[in-house]
Amino acid sequence: MSTPVRTKRGTFKKGTSGNPSGRPKSEHTILRQKLAAHGEEVAAVVVEAALQGDIQAAKIVLERLCPPLKPSTAPVTIELPENPGIADTARAIIEHAAQGQIAPDVAGQLVQSVAALARVVEIDELERRLTALEEKQ
Repeated sequence: MSTPVRTKRGTFKKGTSGNPSGRPKSEHTILRQKLAAHGEEVAAVVVEAALQGDIQAAKIVLERLCPPLKPSTAPVTIELPENPGIADTARAIIEHAAQGQIAPDVAGQLVQSVAALARVVEIDELERRLTALEEKQ
């Protein structure tokens, strides 16, 4: 293997790799290659075992076919005043939670989203003001 060519500053010249032979294969890479080579055979054995009544094999097959459901929140509808501001929106969310119309954890997430939106709006407004000031000068 030849020594990589370097510049006077010690960096590699353009087009020259500091690792010409590439990243060495790790144990995980080698294991994955072996599994890939025999994956269909292993899957067939597991399915056959499941069909023969092996509960563990059946569990493995079912987990792959039907993964467990992830928790999700049902959509909520909130009546907002006409042309609501950010504070009005947050207030409406909190009122709906206080009345039991939406779950408190959902209300918390919604208020956090409104707060994040407020920060984005604030940054946008500051950027517009700064641009206007720079144009005046």
